[in-house]
Amino acid sequence: MKRNFVQLVALAGVLLGGSLSASAAEHLRVHVPFSFVLAGLEFQPGQYTVEANNSGVLTVIGEGRGAAVLTIPGDTSKASTPASLRFVTDGKEYHLVGVQMDGETNRTVDSQTYREHKLAIGTR
Repeated sequence: MKRNFVQLVALAGVLLGGSLSASAAEHLRVHVPFSFVLAGLEFQPGQYTVEANNSGVLTVIGEGRGAAVLTIPGDTSKASTPASLRFVTDGKEYHLVGVQMDGETNRTVDSQTYREHKLAIGTR
């Protein structure tokens, strides 16, 4: 488990490090008072650092967990709204589905990022 986390953080560092020179990264330090899911991982309530860059990479790190996902541009008319995270719930758990950085276009996490799909393959 710890090894996987270190590898994920290293991967996020590589992704961010490679894109920071080409685009500025924005970050938030937030306290999320409830559990949530991102990229199939459950995050406990606590303090998180959320970073987004112009290349569409969103990273969430904190409370012993980390994830990096690709985002897509959201509604450009909301670019003047304050920094925030957007969650949706299915009645059982909350999913992080978007981020708004100060003065930036909001970013949406593709729903395929956190849904698992299984495909049965038949053999002859």
